[in-house]
Amino acid sequence: MKDYYNTFVDLSLQGCKKDDYADKQKVKKNNAAFKKLYSMQDEMRQNVSEEIWYKLLNHEDDRVKVHAATFCLKINILVEQAIVTLEKIRDDSGDSTISFSAKMVLQLYKDGSLL
Repeated sequence: MKDYYNTFVDLSLQGCKKDDYADKQKVKKNNAAFKKLYSMQDEMRQNVSEEIWYKLLNHEDDRVKVHAATFCLKINILVEQAIVTLEKIRDDSGDSTISFSAKMVLQLYKDGSLL
C-alpha cells in the first residue's frame, strides 16, 4: 500500500514560505509538488482513512495543515476540524503567505467555490 501520509507531508513541505518566492528553484519545486498533490486527490479520497487526515491536520508544519484542510473540505471529511485548523493558521501563522493561503481557502469554502 502506498504511504500517503509521508508522500503528502513530503510534497507539502516543498511549498514556499514567504521568503522563498525570490528563489526560482524553490518556486519550481513548489509548483511541481502542488501538481503532484492535486493529482493524488481522487486516489487519496478512496484510500486514506479519517485517522490519516486527522494526523495531517495536526502536523507541526502549517503548510501540511493548509493542504490537508483544503483536501478535507473538498472531500467533505473532518470539515469542522479543517475549518478550525485554517482559522488558527489564518490568525496565528508567523508566515504571511501561509496565513493568506488559509484565509483564501476559507473564503473559497464559504463562497462554495472550492473545487
